[in-house]
Parts: sequence; structure tokens; C-alpha cells
Amino acid sequence: MLAHANALEQVLTGQHLQRPSWAVGLEALALLWAGTWFAFVRHGWLVDAVNPAWVMLLSFGVCSLVFTDLAGFTPMMEASDPAQVVALLNDYLEAMLVIVFRHEGTLDRFVGDAMAVLFSAPVVQADHRQRALDCALDMDAFATAYATRLQAQGIAWGMTRIGVHCGEVIVGNFGGKTLFDYRALGDPINAAARLETVNKHLGTRVCVSQAILVGCAGVPTRAVGRLVLKGKTQALQVFTPSATLDLALCAPAHDYQAALAMLQAGAAQGSDAPVPKALAAFEALAARYPQDPLVAPHLQRLRQGAADDLIVMHDK
Repeated sequence: MLAHANALEQVLTGQHLQRPSWAVGLEALALLWAGTWFAFVRHGWLVDAVNPAWVMLLSFGVCSLVFTDLAGFTPMMEASDPAQVVALLNDYLEAMLVIVFRHEGTLDRFVGDAMAVLFSAPVVQADHRQRALDCALDMDAFATAYATRLQAQGIAWGMTRIGVHCGEVIVGNFGGKTLFDYRALGDPINAAARLETVNKHLGTRVCVSQAILVGCAGVPTRAVGRLVLKGKTQALQVFTPSATLDLALCAPAHDYQAALAMLQAGAAQGSDAPVPKALAAFEALAARYPQDPLVAPHLQRLRQGAADDLIVMHDK
């Protein structure tokens, strides 16, 4: 009866009960302090709750995440002198790490030629979203110039793909008693990694979630659309920074946005039918700008009967 009464009250007042994401951490702290007080009062035990509390508080938080990967590295290793490739890779990773540290990021890990970077851990950074995006843009600028220089020398060095996302993660030392490995765990980690691989399918270099852009200013972007990443069920609003596009090959920003708005209008109206105006607009853009990486996927989907900007990624 009490549960029914609470439900009825929420309906009538329009105020709904919510369970915030930080509730688990707060409950754990409350239990810790209650247990410490009980041990002191009942048994006279003096148990330190301060240091564990600090550890728990620092283990949960909203962080920005930057993932990078080097395209075509494995086949290049197979076809080139390994010693030369390793030397070039070390130079590349060292320069990328310098950029990370300049923006006061934290290296989560290297995985071969790939990097995972954290912002707002272990020290909280109020502007972590802006730092992450600025870092990604600087990394892209360096990596693109580095690849261009090596390619001019006949070295088949690939382009770097970058994904940037933000969310609540658990940060700390993992690995048990014999190995401490400081890193972040949580669903946003997987989402950031998936955003990096989206570039492979689109032909872009940097993909950024809306969760990052809400804390940034003065960075022109183009909307990719709503993406359901591989293994996910909820869509993310995804963008690519204009500075990472070859604008000479791309449609003017206002023309692309106008065509995308027609596609989004179909989604807003809830129609399952193709959007003729959007199809015509993307057909015209593709004829004039065939190498625009954002035009091609939407046009392909529209030709297959799509009625909105929702892109479901079936591959990593």
C-alpha cells in the first residue's frame, strides 16, 4: 500500500523519485562511518575511517577520456624493417605523451600503438572536458603532420584516429596484491574506445560525444548524427571538430547542416518513411563533394530507406 501511495503521489504532483549516480558511493560512506561508530561504542575499538573514506571518494568521479589508435600499424610492421618502425613509433608516442602532459592529462595505458588518456583523475579538473578536447585537437594536428612527413619519405605511416567521451568511472589501482595498475573502469571507457573506431567507418579522424562538448566553448564542429555504438543500446550524439576535416573536400557547413536538419526533422515527426527532401539534399551534396566523409554515410542510409539520423554501428 505504501508503494502504491508513493507512486500515486508522484503522478499527482509531477515530482518523481530519482536515484542519482553517486548514491552507491554515498551509501558506502554512510555504512563505513556507521560501522566505525558501532565498533567504537560497542567494543571500544578505534578504527580509522578517514583514509578509507578518502579512497572511496576519489574512486568515483566524472572524467574525460581520450582514446587514440594508429591506422594500419600491424601491416606496416609486417612489410617494413621492424627496427625502423619501432624507432618511429617511439618518437610518435613520446610526442603524443608530451601533448597529454601539456594539457595535464593522465596516461591510463599504452596498448601497442594506441593510447588511453584520462582527465580529472587523479586530481579533479573543473575544465576537464575542454582540456580533453584541446588535447585531442593538438594530438590530431601533430599526428597528421607526422604522418604527412613520413609518407612524403615513402614510409606508409597511417593516420591517427581519436575518440573523446565523458562519463562517470571508477578510478584506482587494480590488479590485486602483486600488481598495482592505476586506471579507469566503467562503461564510458568502452564508449570512448568505440568512438575512436567510428572514425574508421566514416573516414574522419576525430569523433567527440555531446557529453564532451557541453563543457567546451569556441570549437566549431559538425554533427555526425545519433550513433548506437557496437554493443550499446543508447544512442550518443556524435560530432567531429571542423579543424580535423579537410574542408576543401567538404560541403560548406551551412549546406551540410541544412541537409542534416531535414533528416532530423523526419525523426522529430516520428515518421518511418524516407525523407524525400533530405535525400535530394544529400544527393546534391554528394554530387558536388563526393569525398565529404559525413555526406556519404547519410546518403547511403537514405538510399536504403532511412528516415532519421540514427546510425547503428554493427562493427567495432
